Amino acid sequence: MFNARKRLALLAATTALTGGLALAAPAQATNTPAASRSASAISCSGWKTIHVNHNAAGEKYMECDRTVNGHKQTSAALYLWDNKTDGKCAETYLAAGFSHWNGLNKTWDHWYSWCSTTHHSPKIETGWHSGNDVEVSLQLR
Repeated sequence: MFNARKRLALLAATTALTGGLALAAPAQATNTPAASRSASAISCSGWKTIHVNHNAAGEKYMECDRTVNGHKQTSAALYLWDNKTDGKCAETYLAAGFSHWNGLNKTWDHWYSWCSTTHHSPKIETGWHSGNDVEVSLQLR
């Protein structure tokens, strides 16, 4: 009987110790120097606006940058609106990439459009792409 109690106590102690270590391990892993070096803080510009054709269309956008594992990444968030019922739509072209004296070396680009004159578009987020700059243009089509 004494051996059975001893075995149960040893089993309970081992289970508690192993469970405690298993719970503590993830918390320690997230504080490693490698984890803290993998991503930098995100820095974003303030909201900027573009209007075309006497406010027939507009765009409000924000650019954000970060560095992940030493690689620069950029992103944009925007809203589009069409203020004139002329059958045309607000269209924006976004390009992400690395800016330099000769322009933008694009790593990603996309067209977005919005045709409703009753309200602005939902928030559009481009996601993260390689680069340090976002190029934004707006037109009516």
